Amino acid sequence: MIYEIKDHEIHSPRVTRKRRARMQRILAAALDVAREEGRDALTLQRVAERLDVTPAALYRYFASKDALVAELQRSVITWLAEATVERIEAASDYAAEFAPGDRALLDVVITALTFEHFASTAPIEFGLLSMYLSTPEFALPQREAAQVFNAAWNSLDGLAQRIDTASDHDALSPGSATGRALALYAGLQGAAQTNKLMRSAPDRIDPTRIALDLVRSLLVGWGADAGLVDRFAADARSHGFTDPKGSVDDLLEAAGA
Repeated sequence: MIYEIKDHEIHSPRVTRKRRARMQRILAAALDVAREEGRDALTLQRVAERLDVTPAALYRYFASKDALVAELQRSVITWLAEATVERIEAASDYAAEFAPGDRALLDVVITALTFEHFASTAPIEFGLLSMYLSTPEFALPQREAAQVFNAAWNSLDGLAQRIDTASDHDALSPGSATGRALALYAGLQGAAQTNKLMRSAPDRIDPTRIALDLVRSLLVGWGADAGLVDRFAADARSHGFTDPKGSVDDLLEAAGA
């Protein structure tokens, strides 16, 4: 994880460890504020009150609220990427006899549906992830936006590699793996946003069904076998391969150890 360190600050290993532990506590407190009081309540003032310190004390670690939120976003992205890899590895026994292309296609399905499950079961963390991505304005300052983008791009690169492997083994038709990863991610982001509409029309809007249809349509459009996609989606969900274990708190705790 990348923490907000001022360029001129150089510390000994012991001091660096203490700073990281302190940053972890700040980030954990910020996440608690967002969970308990909503994202709009997430300010340096409110986080400082929770930690029983002055807001000025937090500026030693994060230069602004934007820097704090950006670090939370990177934490969420990092945890989700690691959780996705763990879910893919959990499917190893199930996929032990699969051809390489089928295994790669399964990995793509697990990646997509793990994101959908995360969005539906961790709304605060998903909201933090998307709070600056779901509006057309450039809300984050350039530096913070670049750091969030780099973390997101590294995560998308993992998906692109899985798509590329599926194409190499003819489970998908040839095409831009990066472009397809972006399209899949953008579509899943949009599907997750329908959660807001579901509250007003629960009998007409099912975000999970929308996400499943989206994944199926895209993968079949890119050359995947429809029956195989349906089978993988159903089996991945029934076997729990799309259910991330733990939470972002685990990552923050490990980073502060």
